[in-house]
Amino acid sequence: MASNIIDSNILELKGTLSRSELRRREQDEAFARYRAQSISEERPPVFRSVVHEITVVVILTFGASLATSNQGAMQIAIPHIGESFGISGAELSWTISAFSLSSGAFVLLLASIADSIGRKRMVLAAYVWYAIWCLVSGFMKNDIVFDVFRGFQGLSGAAATPAAVGIIGATYVPGQRKNRAMATFSAGAPLGFIVGIICGGICTQFISWRAVLFFSTIEYSVFAVLVWFLVPDDPHMDWPATKKSLAKLDYFGALLATSGLVMFVFALTQAGATSKGWAAPYVIALLIVGVVTFATFIFWESKVQNPLMPLYIWRFPGFALCMLIIGCGFMNFLGVLNYYITLFFQNIRGASAILTTAYLVPQAVCGVLVNIVAAFTLHIVPGRIFMIIALTAFTVSALLWALQPIDLIYWAMAFPAICLSVVGADLAFNVANLHTLSAVPPESQSTASGIFNTAIQLTAAVGIAASTTAVQAAAKRSTHTGVQQLYDSYKAAFWFAVGISAVGLIASVFLKVGTHGHKAAATDEEKNEEVG
Repeated sequence: MASNIIDSNILELKGTLSRSELRRREQDEAFARYRAQSISEERPPVFRSVVHEITVVVILTFGASLATSNQGAMQIAIPHIGESFGISGAELSWTISAFSLSSGAFVLLLASIADSIGRKRMVLAAYVWYAIWCLVSGFMKNDIVFDVFRGFQGLSGAAATPAAVGIIGATYVPGQRKNRAMATFSAGAPLGFIVGIICGGICTQFISWRAVLFFSTIEYSVFAVLVWFLVPDDPHMDWPATKKSLAKLDYFGALLATSGLVMFVFALTQAGATSKGWAAPYVIALLIVGVVTFATFIFWESKVQNPLMPLYIWRFPGFALCMLIIGCGFMNFLGVLNYYITLFFQNIRGASAILTTAYLVPQAVCGVLVNIVAAFTLHIVPGRIFMIIALTAFTVSALLWALQPIDLIYWAMAFPAICLSVVGADLAFNVANLHTLSAVPPESQSTASGIFNTAIQLTAAVGIAASTTAVQAAAKRSTHTGVQQLYDSYKAAFWFAVGISAVGLIASVFLKVGTHGHKAAATDEEKNEEVG
């Protein structure tokens, strides 16, 4: 009956609508019927074929990998960047943390804008913005200006990831097909890091570390063109209503969140950079003001009519605990391990950029295998079990690095530690991402994803800042000199990673997240069981 009414309405519209408008109406009607299903293994009607579907998912996956591939490429070049600008220690760490900090600080605002103006438009704008600022940054000769432009690059990571995951989350209904699409997307973050390391190693070794940025410019310019032609169009928008929606966004909240986080991370970083450390008055002042400002942001969000971060999202079962766990995991993975193991290989083992790349390639292989396993088992194995396995892998990986002798062969401890780190990253990302998307309605997918990615990016920035402080303090306490002193200081960072991942492991025991996308979960009671 409903189908006959739809068909008759379409026939009536044929005389007044253009062919493209009519096609969009037909597609919207088909998509509405698809979304009405609670569990589906059908291809979403917005895709013309399976090839089109796979291509679009891959294109969007590069939104998830944008931030991590950038970080991986720049980390492999860190020693060369330091030599080029004549900087080290905390000053050098800003090369990485400037991107992570701006990405984490602005992701909530840009996720809300994506929900208002259209997610495809936001992904396209992010790819173009990133290409532009990578190009400009490649010519900079001053490290402070370079770090500022790195912050501009970070805005693209803040925009691309929540918009891309919002497209996938709103396009698919729960089922194994969605699990596979999300597993592919989730692979973008850890695998993007490895792709970045490989590209960074090749460029740094054979051309220049600046070539990394020029390669990124070319790469994302191509993907911007693909987004324009292949990603399904955003739903039709009433632009006057959209302008009103943009005017109502919580810009003051964004100012509070951004300024609070910047001051907090800057204080952590400077505590390791200044000779007085925590005794420096401005460090303590910035830390306190940063915490108070962010606390004010939380209070403001509870009172404002259109909050940047709706606090009700945190009341969904398991969401807050899940964010705590993923924050601990990625503070380990992006904030400590992947930053310091690169320095360990090059500064202590004396490895070249290309050899360091070879050492880290097993992460890519393990990442692919882990995501294949996740894609076919997330509907069978409860997310709580996967999360416990992930945080155990993080903890053991950090422990292996902390206990590793300075001259031990690569295969004894470094190799298993590298593999375990990506096991933790991929499993934790898959579980947390799917749980985030299942906790909110389709219209809030990008906002929820924004919170999720805020947790990842900010904990990475905090991890780098906190571990840098630990490294600087350990270097001062060390009774050795030269390489041995450097080795002693790096071990402090690895022990910090052990502690923070152990906190996540303990928390994961209490997480109540079930399977995702099981066909049997057709009733409301069973769906409630899925999210614990």
